Amino acid sequence: MVFIILFAVAAVVAIYFAARFYLLRSFIRKADAELKDINGHITENYVLRLPAPDRELGAFMNTVNNTLERIRRERISYAAREREFRSQIEAISHDLRTPLTVIIGYLKVMERDGPDGQTMEVVLRKARSMQKLIAAFYEYSRIIADDYTLEPAPLDAGRLLRETFADNCVMLEGKGLKVDTSFCDYPVKVLADSAALERVIVNLIQNAARYARTFFLLTFDRVGENAVAVFENDAEGLTENTLEHIFDRFYMADGSRSMGGTGLGLTIAKSLAEQMGGSLTADIASAPVNIAEESGKAIRFTLTLPALKA
Repeated sequence: MVFIILFAVAAVVAIYFAARFYLLRSFIRKADAELKDINGHITENYVLRLPAPDRELGAFMNTVNNTLERIRRERISYAAREREFRSQIEAISHDLRTPLTVIIGYLKVMERDGPDGQTMEVVLRKARSMQKLIAAFYEYSRIIADDYTLEPAPLDAGRLLRETFADNCVMLEGKGLKVDTSFCDYPVKVLADSAALERVIVNLIQNAARYARTFFLLTFDRVGENAVAVFENDAEGLTENTLEHIFDRFYMADGSRSMGGTGLGLTIAKSLAEQMGGSLTADIASAPVNIAEESGKAIRFTLTLPALKA
């Protein structure tokens, strides 16, 4: 009797494990077929499904599905980056091809008719334009590759801002803008790389010189624990979409490529500000009625750096 009971128990156990083995083989075959199908449609929202309730297999299935979802998101992100990269390459090619085409055209004229002062002036101007473009691309490539070494040291941010503005304000005056500045009359020390901070300031001034219509404002002061510089100017076509992309690499407002530039100035400025422990933000403000010729919107850049204790 005992033998019969043991045999029956053994038979039940054997049947159970045989069923489990069959179920596992069936699951593996089904999962293999589904994975092969998913590999052919990796960006589609396909998941593996459990053929029968099972805690261990269910946990394994969830892990596989989570992995598939991460792969899917990365593939979609990669495709988007590839599209953006192609678009940026097209923008770079356009920016370099335009002055190069002019240079080649004038060189052909010089080859045919001989050189003259006006032709040489145009060729040199376009060659310098290409030089500036290539320099900006090189500078940006160094920054994103972490090959741009900063040497932070204590410095008076207000003094550097005043001196840099004085050296570059001719760009604003050349456009006939109403320019107003306000600097605090006491030193505000920050820990920053002087060359990098100067580059940030110059890029913001150049951006205003390119897009401002009637005015430019610059203020600097210590606000709490920070040194804060605010650059403000009016511009055409300011929208929330402008703010969303203003710091994107190679981004330029509609129709502005003819003004020169690379679409990298603000990207570089923001990156350098952050590498120095600060920030560069943009928002839309109402143009001040005491300086603007007409009421409207202005874009405001706020450069913030941690101030050192006095």
